[in-house]
Amino acid sequence: MGPLEHYGITLREDNFHEGAIYGLACVYSLMEREISDFLRPYNLTPAKFNAMMVIKHRGDGLGLSQIEIGRRLIVSASNMTRLLDKLEMEGFIERMVQVGDRRVNRIKISKKGSDVLDKVWPGYYQKITHIANLLSVSQQKQIYSLLTDWCGKLELKPQANLRYSTKGALNV
Repeated sequence: MGPLEHYGITLREDNFHEGAIYGLACVYSLMEREISDFLRPYNLTPAKFNAMMVIKHRGDGLGLSQIEIGRRLIVSASNMTRLLDKLEMEGFIERMVQVGDRRVNRIKISKKGSDVLDKVWPGYYQKITHIANLLSVSQQKQIYSLLTDWCGKLELKPQANLRYSTKGALNV
């Protein structure tokens, strides 16, 4: 039984496009579970951790607007608001009104948030390194190249060019 069959996904040998999509989804799901399990004792989720890392390391001490954080995390505005509300309630971030424009909040990492990230980072880095090292360095470089290429093509491809046939197959 192949790794995808374990999850109920059976593909024909020539069905590479579905294998690529399902394989990527499977890898993402398993990595997310590993990382979630690691972050749980710190009362963090991957989304909280990633948001805090962006705020701490991309805010340049001035903080970031909610929109800037959402763009970096590829998150909808409503999800970003809920996430930031949780982080603020837990004392990990601070919201401040932007000078000159009271409609915009600047989000900064709090001392508590920074301290938690400093505590979590070494173990987190070790965890993601271990996950990556399940592949050889050559395979890691190949995956990196393929995924960044694929991501770039998806970002540039206008959604209007994606059409579905009456049989449900995607036509480009």
